[in-house]
Amino acid sequence: MTLTIAIGGALLLLFALALSAASMWVCARQSRSMKEMEFRLQSQERALGALRGALSALHVEDQHAEEYRARIERQIARLAEQQEELLLRVPDEGAYQHALRLVRQGAGREALVDQCGLSLGEAELLLAMHRDQSPS
Repeated sequence: MTLTIAIGGALLLLFALALSAASMWVCARQSRSMKEMEFRLQSQERALGALRGALSALHVEDQHAEEYRARIERQIARLAEQQEELLLRVPDEGAYQHALRLVRQGAGREALVDQCGLSLGEAELLLAMHRDQSPS
């Protein structure tokens, strides 16, 4: 019976050792897994930091672009006002002078219509007036 108790004790000891070895193996594996997760977490935190920096830079660029767009819109509005003032001072003088220059250079009816925005009748009248003024 003492032999049976000794064998039972030895088997129990072997079982305990096997259980201890298995739990140590599981702990080692979990420790390795934890280290891998920590490394991945640190990598993701670095990537997140880089993304935050990029997002911040994009936000700043967006603000600069918005300021630039607003400045351009103000300039366009100012130019439109100036153009309107010029057009109100002497209506159609610029187009008329341009059309006369083209007629003197020998432009035809289609060129006057296309380039100066004249109607067909206006272009023909200008050509007729110029023909009457040209020396024969």
